Amino acid sequence: MSSNDVRTEPKADLGPGQIVIVTARWLLIGVGLLLLTVAPTSDVNELRLQLSLILLLGLGNFFLQAYLLKRRAIPAWLTYAATAADLTVITVLLLSQGGDSPMYVLYFPALLALSVAFAPAFTVLFAASTMFAYAAVAGGHVPDAILATRQLMLAGTAFCGGVYWYVERDRRRRLRHASATPERSLS
Repeated sequence: MSSNDVRTEPKADLGPGQIVIVTARWLLIGVGLLLLTVAPTSDVNELRLQLSLILLLGLGNFFLQAYLLKRRAIPAWLTYAATAADLTVITVLLLSQGGDSPMYVLYFPALLALSVAFAPAFTVLFAASTMFAYAAVAGGHVPDAILATRQLMLAGTAFCGGVYWYVERDRRRRLRHASATPERSLS
């Protein structure tokens, strides 16, 4: 592998993962709206904030979906920014509900999507940031044993997605190598 291949590989690997990011964001938006519908807060202003944030994510995802429908790649910086926005919105939602909320489950599809789409270095950065933010928001509101278990589950989700990233990358390499290698004559 040349040094040029090493520099372009994360970009090449992000391409197939873009549909995963967009699909996971739709899942995140749907589950977020469902959770707000099933267990709404009694404070109308808080509910408005929560709905506004989730609908803002939906608006942003329409923008990303438009790239894919036009068969254009989403710029890498925009994919990273959208993922950071997802994790930030989830953290703000948890913060608005006092830190102890079923909304923490929204971290899982977000972490799984980014870990199967992004290179492991980005996955570690986003996962560590997510775990730190969740500990800061939920600390003192969630018993320590439950917080530790949830942190372990977040790390495990990112790890499993990262393993899948490696498996998928190696599969694509083998396919590229097989298509680039001329067939041998059996004579």
